[in-house]
Amino acid sequence: METRERLLPLVGACNFRDLGGYPTVDGRQTRWGQLFRSDTLHELTEADLEVLRAVGLASIIDLRTAAEVGRTGRGPLGGEPIAYLHASVLQEEGGESVAAPAPSDDDPAERYLWYLEVGRQAFREALGMVADPSNHPLVFHCAAGKDRTGVLAALILDIVGVEPSVIVDDYAITATRMELILDRLRRDPVWGGHVAEIPPERVHAEGTTMARFLDLLYQRHGGAREWALAVGVAAQSLDEMTSHLVMSSGSPNH
Repeated sequence: METRERLLPLVGACNFRDLGGYPTVDGRQTRWGQLFRSDTLHELTEADLEVLRAVGLASIIDLRTAAEVGRTGRGPLGGEPIAYLHASVLQEEGGESVAAPAPSDDDPAERYLWYLEVGRQAFREALGMVADPSNHPLVFHCAAGKDRTGVLAALILDIVGVEPSVIVDDYAITATRMELILDRLRRDPVWGGHVAEIPPERVHAEGTTMARFLDLLYQRHGGAREWALAVGVAAQSLDEMTSHLVMSSGSPNH
């Protein structure tokens, strides 16, 4: 399916898209309409809400910091009957941690691996929520839907067996949305003055970054499933995630 069809037609979110239809290594594919990734959701319009009500959105995982949430709030979805998990990947505004400083060379793939360290609890909670079918359809998001969201998407897709090259391609879709995302940030009363100061590598969504992150994930942790098990996600939960998100061979999507 084309990227433009994967993206939901929302005005207040530029990068809200379906993770269905992705091929797995065993020849199956992920189920449409169950799992979505997005940029921030606080600017959704009433028309956007109607789209998401039609989707049947049941749960949100918000990966932003407490400070980010405090500045913008949850937006109109805060008034909807939708389960909400705030799972901040970064424990301090700006993303630095005294106990585990960010990589000094600003290699984005190394930074993503660092997220797994400082955001261990957040990702563990998020994976637990994704694994429960009663929470679907579900969307997870951060501010731009690129970095923190990209790491969680990669973990989930790798756990359920999506082809690595497809995980890379999914990450790279965000590159087609970045100018829209940056335009919104430029209008933001808090972030507007800081957009020009963002290092160029922080606004790119190159497939090579995700490919390198996946390589490092396997080299250092044995892959997403092994990492998840090591941080306390139950094997049964990961099996249930795969069972629900991946269609059986020959079965219709539902």
